[in-house]
Amino acid sequence: MKIDIIGVGSLGLLLAGKLTQSGNEVRLWCRGIEQCRQLEDGGLNVSYEDNRDPISISGDRFASAPIEEFTDTYLREPSDWIIVTVKQNTLHNALPEILSPLKAERVHIICFQNGIGHMEMLRDLLPKANLYAAVTTEAAKRKSLTEVIHAGAGEVWIGKWSVENGQAHIIHTDLQANYLIEVLTMAGFSAFLSNEVDTMIYRKLLINAVINPLTAIWRIPNGELLASEGRLQLMRELFREATMVYDACGVTYDEDAWDNILEVCRITAGNISSMLADVLASRTTEIRWINGSLVEMAERTGTSVPLHRWICQLVEGIKV
Repeated sequence: MKIDIIGVGSLGLLLAGKLTQSGNEVRLWCRGIEQCRQLEDGGLNVSYEDNRDPISISGDRFASAPIEEFTDTYLREPSDWIIVTVKQNTLHNALPEILSPLKAERVHIICFQNGIGHMEMLRDLLPKANLYAAVTTEAAKRKSLTEVIHAGAGEVWIGKWSVENGQAHIIHTDLQANYLIEVLTMAGFSAFLSNEVDTMIYRKLLINAVINPLTAIWRIPNGELLASEGRLQLMRELFREATMVYDACGVTYDEDAWDNILEVCRITAGNISSMLADVLASRTTEIRWINGSLVEMAERTGTSVPLHRWICQLVEGIKV
């Protein structure tokens, strides 16, 4: 299978390494020319925290180029799938101009993003695209521009995003999606199709909205959130406001959602959240599309979420 991966951060490198290793033709699209040069010269390396043998792939086994060259290349030589792993701010601010020439194309595109709002934007931008959303619990940490650590095996769930109401539908009869699942499975991922990927997106949004901003503000790994009653109380308040918004908007969530959040903190105790990683690297965070999305949902329903508003302002104020 020929696969384009837009976004060469931790998840992009992990997908590229394992998909290339299993025999697929992968093209990586980078934001900077320096990363392209290093990938071409030194190849790509995937290592594991459990000391399994690393995957080392020479630069001649895959292609890498600046994202600005993507559209012309795709129109000349289309791929089977476009996988988008950039973060929300890049997707909203940089990709529309790059992807808009594909407006009339029936591309197959799959999006791995935290938060919400991106699927609707892409549906408007690419009305003829076969658009899919993905939710993953894979854990990856980028060590350098060409090296990634697979910090924990998880699952990948994929569903089709429909035009009508944002609901995934008839995914199990989708031959192209089934083929992608086979390819991901052969590459070593636990990948599945879902008719409820929209529900899974909101479930992950709830988890991220409680965990990520607090780790970014306090600069602690996930497990440290459970270290004091004061921290737990703030988590509870964020959770309570978020579920009030979900109730007002008719968004379903699990009865044991709070317990699930605590379990995520325990399972990923040593992990650095993506928002904390952005803060430590002086990058713009995804707070606007995580807690900020809850604030927007609250405004539409007249729900009061003062803590989420404050959290957004606090995290946004870290990077001036």
